[in-house]
Amino acid sequence: MTLKQIYVNKFKKLIEKERKHEIEFHRNEIKKLGRKREDVGRAILNLDGKIKGEIFGEYIVRYGRREPFKKLDISTGDVVLISKYDPLASDLLGNVVEVGKNYIDVSLENIPKWALKNVRIDLYINDITFKRMVKALDTFEKLDTRLTNIVLGIEEPKYTKRDISVKFFDDNLNKYQKEAVKNALKSFDIYLIHGPPGTGKTRTISEVILQECNRKNKVLATADSNIAVDNILTNLSKYEDRFNIVRIGHPTRISKELIKHSLYHKITEHKDYNKIKSLKEEIKKLVEKRNKFKKPNPKWRRGLSDDEIIIFSKLDRDIRGVPKEIIKKMAEWIKINERIRHLRELLEKTEKEIVNDILTKSDIIVATNSMAGSEVLEGFKFDVCVIDEGSQSMEPSSLIPIVKSQKVIISGDHKQLPPTVLSEEEELKQTLFERMINLYSDFSSILQIQYRMNEKIMKFSNEMFYENKLKPYKSVRKHNIMDLIKDVETDEEDIDIINEDPIIFIDVRGEEKRDDFKSYYNEEEAKKVVEVVSKLRKYNIPVSVITPYDAQVKYLSKMLKDDEIEVKSVDGFQGREEDAIVISFVRTEKFGFLKDLRRLNVAVTRAKRKLIVIGCRELLTQDSTYNKFLKYCKIV
Repeated sequence: MTLKQIYVNKFKKLIEKERKHEIEFHRNEIKKLGRKREDVGRAILNLDGKIKGEIFGEYIVRYGRREPFKKLDISTGDVVLISKYDPLASDLLGNVVEVGKNYIDVSLENIPKWALKNVRIDLYINDITFKRMVKALDTFEKLDTRLTNIVLGIEEPKYTKRDISVKFFDDNLNKYQKEAVKNALKSFDIYLIHGPPGTGKTRTISEVILQECNRKNKVLATADSNIAVDNILTNLSKYEDRFNIVRIGHPTRISKELIKHSLYHKITEHKDYNKIKSLKEEIKKLVEKRNKFKKPNPKWRRGLSDDEIIIFSKLDRDIRGVPKEIIKKMAEWIKINERIRHLRELLEKTEKEIVNDILTKSDIIVATNSMAGSEVLEGFKFDVCVIDEGSQSMEPSSLIPIVKSQKVIISGDHKQLPPTVLSEEEELKQTLFERMINLYSDFSSILQIQYRMNEKIMKFSNEMFYENKLKPYKSVRKHNIMDLIKDVETDEEDIDIINEDPIIFIDVRGEEKRDDFKSYYNEEEAKKVVEVVSKLRKYNIPVSVITPYDAQVKYLSKMLKDDEIEVKSVDGFQGREEDAIVISFVRTEKFGFLKDLRRLNVAVTRAKRKLIVIGCRELLTQDSTYNKFLKYCKIV
């Protein structure tokens, strides 16, 4: 067995294990929790639906109820299971289009009558992604290129020896970002851009895409999530007058502001789209006409073939106990149905031709890793593949766009949280980005100027995770919340929080408690969080609350009762930022999730101006890393 076969077989087994874990997770949780699954945010009960309209051939149904939703882990783009009684007996799946306070819009290919009254919606698995990973591995096994050998670690990457002159589209990039762009362009095969928090890696990777495109290369730009893909597209869309950019993906998963770049929208603007419209209209009329005749089901067909029914209709006589009038009606149904079948084949052919025309003429195709493996891109090859948020993609996920490309450039930060892996398989948690940056460090660079944090907030993370390479940009180096309230006098009772100190720690012993779902919460810490948030809100300072535990998220959400205050898990807030961040560590007896130092890194690098950490000092000082972190904080 070759090294490539060993590699492919290993990952096939791992992703099949992960797939089974994900299916089992959702099905077991539905079975175990029943109606209580709503309490953990992965189900919504007692919904009535109303058809809002159609979009690109699918129905949009708004499901709602009078009372607002509780904590919700269902968001735009998720696959959901819709059911009436027993969720596990249903096979009706949809895509979430929009989520409001007490409604959720879902796109559906068809709508059974039962699906509009008193239904339940559950977060569910998207099995297609796993199938596309397997397909990418099969393709990888057949390929024999330098890039596949580099991925396997049996061949070294190369740089071009020529000097590269670059005229930057975004000339405001800093010297580290520009250097990363140049090196990425110089690389023949692979380049890794390490972007710590706030260093502008998506901005940098967007420049790489534009530069590669400017060199007449066809570029496939991807990321693991739709949000990350839309962030890339937002940057690229500024240059839509120079480059032809197409976003692949279900329109319900694409930001409304960017929908004009979607393949579906471009189809409607294509010069041959009227052919599709007329074909659909003709099919619709024929379906209505066909419905007026008798469908030849087994009860009336009596073993007769379609051809026999047509022949006997011409003979104008009864056959096998079926009256000649019904024979004639079935014959008409068959003739019309044959015409519908022919028109549908023509429609499919026309749609495929239009899609191929759009994609062939595109300079940049933007998609999630998974959508890069869709039938739409079957047979398309790319000069360059650019993957953003590579440290959030399981290795087989990254392979989906890579197997279509000659060269790959990946950005990410392996010092933050890895992909979510339910099977807990460590080899799936180690991303291709991390493996490649460790293997080919000469083909990587780190972005060193961060544009988010006050230097004191940055300092611990910089020293602990980034070898003190980060430097704060001059405009953020000293900024703090007092800049936001210059003309407001601070009340005496608020100065413990409303002050210039960028990072403070509040010691709350409290008591860690476990809920029914084996997650932890701490009532005393929650009370302190509410107190701190109220002081910040009093001065209109933007603030978000994060915590490692879902139970604490749920508990705090109920206590705060403020739609303007976002309460998220640390994992759920990765990639985000806010002027002020309040962290609740929860634990007082054991470390649990807190032991994952990458989670700590994410938590302490979300705040721009003020970081307020609430936890049990007695516990935290027992760990050398947390003890070190406390030394960077002002203790209040």
